[in-house]
Amino acid sequence: MNATEFQATVHDGIITLPNNQESWNGKTIKVILLEETNNNVKELSDSGATAETLFFSCAGIWENRDIDQESLRKQAWPDHRR
Repeated sequence: MNATEFQATVHDGIITLPNNQESWNGKTIKVILLEETNNNVKELSDSGATAETLFFSCAGIWENRDIDQESLRKQAWPDHRR
């Protein structure tokens, strides 16, 4: 099965193929519609928060947790002996 992805705007129920996708003309195809939304991006930009502020606002989630290289290795390879 061949697949391609492109963005298009629907006008009166019609999706127009981009010029570089004309090889699909006349073929039977399966169409899956996904609405392009940017809700998360809009919310972040509307809040006025910078990338640095957003990063550090999440930093506290690791507080009082045993997260280090050794503990991660033990979880990933429980039978790993040194």
